[in-house]
Amino acid sequence: GGSSLFLEASETGNPFTGEKFPVVGGFDGSLSTYPDYDLDVRMVAYAPDLWKEIGRWLRSAMPEKPERIGIEDWNLAAGYRSAVERAYPTAAMIGVSEILMEMRRTKGSDELSHLKEATRMIDFAFGIAKENVRPGKSELDIYREMNYAAFEKFGPYGWVTGDVVSGGRSLEVGGPATARKLLEGDTVVLDLQGASGSYWSDLARTFVVGRPSPKQARAHGTVIRAKEKAARMLTPGTRAKGIHEAVDRVLAEAGFDRMIHHSGHGIGLDAQEKPWIFRASGDTIEESDVCVIEPGTYRKGTGGVRVEDCYVVTKNGPEKVSQF
Repeated sequence: GGSSLFLEASETGNPFTGEKFPVVGGFDGSLSTYPDYDLDVRMVAYAPDLWKEIGRWLRSAMPEKPERIGIEDWNLAAGYRSAVERAYPTAAMIGVSEILMEMRRTKGSDELSHLKEATRMIDFAFGIAKENVRPGKSELDIYREMNYAAFEKFGPYGWVTGDVVSGGRSLEVGGPATARKLLEGDTVVLDLQGASGSYWSDLARTFVVGRPSPKQARAHGTVIRAKEKAARMLTPGTRAKGIHEAVDRVLAEAGFDRMIHHSGHGIGLDAQEKPWIFRASGDTIEESDVCVIEPGTYRKGTGGVRVEDCYVVTKNGPEKVSQF
């Protein structure tokens, strides 16, 4: 019977001026609202208010008595479920969270545009980081400069977060930025996430303070080869487990330990989602997946080295999204 969308009134218009906002995303179903800021009704819509409004809306949006109702059981608060059960006491509640997760793997052009914008923001942040990887700068200095520049360039929602680890801390794989100051010869691992329109991207780069040693250059080159080998395998029908095993082989052939963490994952409305690319994964790569590949190696005397790029899986192979 078509789609119906239920929103706060302030999501569809300015409650102070009465100006209406356009409905975005090509939605062509019916639209209903409830008062979340209305001086004749309420100033704040707390959860009990919303549950009552949901019950009222359900009965008007779906007046027939359904036998089954699909609910997002992984994330549905008890109050919302109770509202549905009160509205339709004879209907069976069927969890559809697993189905939704599978549906989310296929990205449309609008979703990809947001994901690519998030990627562009992280690419930009890497350029700012490169300018600040100097002796005496702290991890926090780098984090601050990246976010200041991202804010200036991309507006109020321009920001990045994630791992900023250097020197001995880089052997721990990840962690938040600290006041530790960079020393000549340190590797600096930046594994950053950012979002645009609720869609995430996730990329990693490794810098060296000063000139890289031969060991560091060799580790970085090996990681790049492993990443490129894995990326070429991002084709529909490839088992994710096999991609991880290929990364392990490239590392082992160069004399490095096999991966101590996953070698990739899908990305979208979550910073990490299906397909999972690790040793015991049961997932298979599908067309329109968006995946990151992130091999790394961590050795004393060399430091942590990790590189991560983002790819869209097409029927003709992977399309690389990240550019830095």
